[in-house]
Amino acid sequence: MPRESILIQGNGCVWKKCVFCDYYLDVSDSPFDVNMPAISSITGKFGVLDVSNSGSAMEIDGKTLHALAKKVDEKNIHTIWFEARWNYRYELDEFRKNFPHSTVKFRTGAETFNPKLRKKWKKGIPDSVTAYDISKFYNGVSLMVGLDGQTIDDVCKDIEMADELFEYFSLNVFTPNTTNQLPNKNLIDNFISNVYPALKENPKADVLLANTDWGIG
Repeated sequence: MPRESILIQGNGCVWKKCVFCDYYLDVSDSPFDVNMPAISSITGKFGVLDVSNSGSAMEIDGKTLHALAKKVDEKNIHTIWFEARWNYRYELDEFRKNFPHSTVKFRTGAETFNPKLRKKWKKGIPDSVTAYDISKFYNGVSLMVGLDGQTIDDVCKDIEMADELFEYFSLNVFTPNTTNQLPNKNLIDNFISNVYPALKENPKADVLLANTDWGIG
């Protein structure tokens, strides 16, 4: 999926409980001032823009959203991707109104469709929520590889469901950070040797072996 990617700063993730994540530390008193250099750099080269922030799109401040919408129109960008947590699923259509001339698509960081693992990782997505439930709201999904308690079978099942139900999905190999979580090296090595080669040929999949592989972060 050829696209242009930018990273901007939001007002801070409202959840802050995922055991593997420290992105919520990316906050400041003036996110708009932080974001303008990134927004100004948008070229519109592919007509598709992928906007990441440390949290959900609904946590981006109004001034930044206005500047982003203006740049999107200026560069004739027809499709924009954002990320939003499961709890924002009923706010997606309202958010789309910020970009009336573009198609706005959303992915969500489910990390896994295994409810036991989601609970262990404190994702805040109810056990009853299935991959199909998520696909009714979101165009894409982000999945995690290499965390405590996960098996290669879990990873393969997640990939199979994501490939079947979503327009796009990413596999993010866990990168150590300021949390106390450690990567499952054996699982990651198994994934890279036995699963990754086939995924590289899948046009619906992005594999991030490091969390900067999109060129941002």
